[in-house]
Amino acid sequence: MTRTAAAFAHDAIPVFADDIQRTAWAIAARHLTAGQKDVTRMIADGIRQERSRCVDLVGAALGPDAEIAVFVGNPSHDW
Repeated sequence: MTRTAAAFAHDAIPVFADDIQRTAWAIAARHLTAGQKDVTRMIADGIRQERSRCVDLVGAALGPDAEIAVFVGNPSHDW
């Protein structure tokens, strides 16, 4: 467990709880209103959404030519 995860594990009301819950509700609502009930698809959608956000953050921080963004976006990419 990372230090950040450990810190949040002890906090009954984490700093980002509202943001995370809103994002989870938005993803679940999008899937449920489309008639989907597969929780795995919802979780995968959330992971893809977060991974995309991380790639954008890495690109913004390191510039458009930062090759590390490829590995954030696709952890299976051939090193």
